[in-house]
Amino acid sequence: MKKKAAFIIILLSAALMLTQCDLLRIITETKVRIRGSIPPVSLAKTALHTEDPEGLEAARYVLLFEGNEYTLGDIQNGVFSISRPAGTAVVLAFLDSAYNYIGNLFCGGLNVLPLVGHSDGMNIVIDLGDLNLDEYAVIPAHDPLGNEIILGDREIAFYQQLGRYYAAIAANIDSDQDSIPDILNEKHILLSGQFTMRGGLYGTSARTAQIFDNSALDIRYSLRAEGGRNISPEQENIRLSGPLEDPYAEITTWQELYLDGGDFIASFKIEAPNDSHMFVNTSSPAPFKMGTYRLSVGTQPDRHLKYSSEGVLPYLIIPVPTLHTNAEGELSSVSLTYRFPDGTEADPGLLFKDLSLQFDGLYGDGEGGRMFNICNLYDESMRDVDFYEISIRPPRDIFGLLRVSVGCSDLLGNTYEYIWFKEIDS
Repeated sequence: MKKKAAFIIILLSAALMLTQCDLLRIITETKVRIRGSIPPVSLAKTALHTEDPEGLEAARYVLLFEGNEYTLGDIQNGVFSISRPAGTAVVLAFLDSAYNYIGNLFCGGLNVLPLVGHSDGMNIVIDLGDLNLDEYAVIPAHDPLGNEIILGDREIAFYQQLGRYYAAIAANIDSDQDSIPDILNEKHILLSGQFTMRGGLYGTSARTAQIFDNSALDIRYSLRAEGGRNISPEQENIRLSGPLEDPYAEITTWQELYLDGGDFIASFKIEAPNDSHMFVNTSSPAPFKMGTYRLSVGTQPDRHLKYSSEGVLPYLIIPVPTLHTNAEGELSSVSLTYRFPDGTEADPGLLFKDLSLQFDGLYGDGEGGRMFNICNLYDESMRDVDFYEISIRPPRDIFGLLRVSVGCSDLLGNTYEYIWFKEIDS
């Protein structure tokens, strides 16, 4: 039981790692401007929704999803223009004047637009040209895939799996039904997944990293809700139930964090009978079902939120750390490689947008034996670090180190914790 309790504390502190630390984020000055136009109704070739007499000509807003962030832009005189940093993947949803979902951009077989693999340098412009509607797919006259955005067959297949957003996420734009997009008055609730995985044994200068047998991946799941500061004055007693279409018997709130300014983060798990896993108190053995969930905060009215997920297996990338020490045995650098579950090499830029490391041991002074994390090692001048080689300056004493946790968040806002051990019985 002591070992299980220790792992619960490790996970709780690891969950805070990405929340409290905004270091090792890949910062770039490259911007991508996306623009397009909607032809007048007399010229538009639209396939109208059977339940809605209006087509794309009714669009007044373009909603850009980037991970767990929204950006809302106006469509003026049938034209929109919106900019985002390169190195992400975005979904563009089109909304009418009442913020109802009309459709989302669909390019080159993808319903996400990856802002990576650009054929140009700085300040890229993607002009989609005229847009037309086919069912819920908004089709551009100019397809940037193969033009401004150059990706290989494997990368295309990867983003096809990653891009299941559709109307499910756009439906959450006004979950309190006050006719105002929730993000505009900071009453938004964003749902994302949390995934925890035992990676294996971390590498050292004397030992190659060993990945645990991933033929049957031991991944644990929880659901995370991030809420805006104006949802409720008390910001407490956060509960989740559902999905309405096929409800679980019980969903437990295992974490509530209240951030400066009033925002909150809550994490949930599904109660599973006879679950004896070491992460049982913080996660579930299976991903949450797709569907409509009911979320309550304090005494405020319930919110109904769509959640769309295929789990993590279709696009899992595993970061593998190796620790390097100097002559005094102090940690001087960490190198990372990345693998798909089948062992083949992976590009972390396909999925991850940030990275952090946490070191836990026998003699740590934090929860779970935390010795230090990467936030303590870098200042603002160190933002040019990459996903592969991390220099530790000054070197750090790692006597008693037992575990290294690699934390990442992906382009869709999901978070990952990969736990690597010194020894199998650590």
